[in-house]
Amino acid sequence: MAIVAEILLADRTLPFVDLARSLPNGKISIYSWLPLEDKRLLLTVRIDSSSREAFENGSDAQTEIDDAVEIGPTGGRWFYQLTIHDDFNLIASHDYDEFEGVLIDATITSEGLREQKVFSDFDAFRTLRDRCELHDNAFELLTIASDPENPGERDQFGLTDKQYRALSTAFTQGYYDSPRRLSTQELADEFGISAAAASDLLRRAEFQLISQTLGSKQYVAMSTE
Repeated sequence: MAIVAEILLADRTLPFVDLARSLPNGKISIYSWLPLEDKRLLLTVRIDSSSREAFENGSDAQTEIDDAVEIGPTGGRWFYQLTIHDDFNLIASHDYDEFEGVLIDATITSEGLREQKVFSDFDAFRTLRDRCELHDNAFELLTIASDPENPGERDQFGLTDKQYRALSTAFTQGYYDSPRRLSTQELADEFGISAAAASDLLRRAEFQLISQTLGSKQYVAMSTE
């Protein structure tokens, strides 16, 4: 089952973060990116017309830019093609030889790089997360949903907000890794509850998620075998 996840690489030293902060709308939309030789990236970016002048003035000071070409305007936005140095291991953390997800949207803000992607399953999502962590790209899961047409509707899983936050925290911080990187007590401390309450919260959330994924009848049949 495909899932949609929105993630944040929360690193304010990433390319263009300072530039995005200086723009009137505070963001630079990435239309596409392509890895080149010698640790470089070819980016196509979209800029709102209101931010065009500030972007062009600010981009001159960006030392990571090798080349910048103005493509032109369409739909109230301006497109630029930029060749930049990848000193932040974005190429290595997003391995193009592995199918880790289809990019829907990518935006640079003052927080870092936000990406929204469609993944074939949770294993594909986990692979991207682990590779980002391996290359020291701070990885934060913002949202996740099972329906690519409605990525913001978490209630498709039937989870309460607290159950969703517990599962999200447990998953992103390594509770389900082997060996486990987050203990039940540490998870409990995150939510200000007892370890027993945290364990029960996860158990109920897991049951709901599995029943929504496999179907309640299939889950009941499996549990009675």
